[in-house]
Amino acid sequence: MEDDFEDIYKWTNERIKKEVSSLKELKRDTRQIEGLIIILVLVCIIISLYAEAQMAKYIFITVAVLMFIFCTIYSFKNESKIIDKQNQFSEVVLAELAVHIKDGFTYEENEEVSGNYYIKSGFNRIYKELKSKGVISGTRNNHSISVSNIIVKGQKSELFKGIFAYVTLNKEVDEIDIMTVNSKNNKKEKFEIPDQKLYLYAEDVGKARELITDEVLDELKKFRQKINLKFELMMNKNLLFFRFFDNEILTKPLSNNKQTKEYVYKYYQIIEFLAYIAEIIDK
Repeated sequence: MEDDFEDIYKWTNERIKKEVSSLKELKRDTRQIEGLIIILVLVCIIISLYAEAQMAKYIFITVAVLMFIFCTIYSFKNESKIIDKQNQFSEVVLAELAVHIKDGFTYEENEEVSGNYYIKSGFNRIYKELKSKGVISGTRNNHSISVSNIIVKGQKSELFKGIFAYVTLNKEVDEIDIMTVNSKNNKKEKFEIPDQKLYLYAEDVGKARELITDEVLDELKKFRQKINLKFELMMNKNLLFFRFFDNEILTKPLSNNKQTKEYVYKYYQIIEFLAYIAEIIDK
């Protein structure tokens, strides 16, 4: 991993340690109180078994039942808190990543990527529902960058699940599509990109190749091998769109471990690549 990322991850690592410690305390306190209540329930049941007076039996059994109900409600509420805290880990690490990236980015956990941008991309012009969770955004060398996890659904099936990203260009271009689909019905001209299982579609392939040069194609190939994710891209006016097919989005890193680091690194690589490829295309 790059040295720049290692420096950034130190901050994320410290934040994760605090979150893990807080989560452990919540779990420990919950388990201790649950254990204490269960012991008291058992004591009440035992006393009721040996109590001679019927009224005493009734009182202790009633207390045991009430305490059991309280324990159940308490456990349910606190287990929900634990799950919510675990579910926030991905937001925590992405927020820490964003603010320490060069030039300073932000992560808005409650923000949703605009459906208009997905429509502009042309990946799925018709869909029923777009679900978005959190947006990393910022500017690098006058290129605005946005990265978000999304799920796109049609009438009967899921159309896309993964990472949707776009970066602004400093010039306007004609629409260019680079897809994994080898379409026979596309009205545009087609160019098969060698050794990448990608197909370029444009009104004028020759003109498109002036932008999508061999250098750009080589960078796409190297990045695909590096990130190990299938992706597609579209260019429309001054916007360059990517979508990365990643079934692991919305998973929750739960601790300071290798998996969490790789999870954060994936978003870091995408942001850096978007800035880099935009610079090449804008030459």
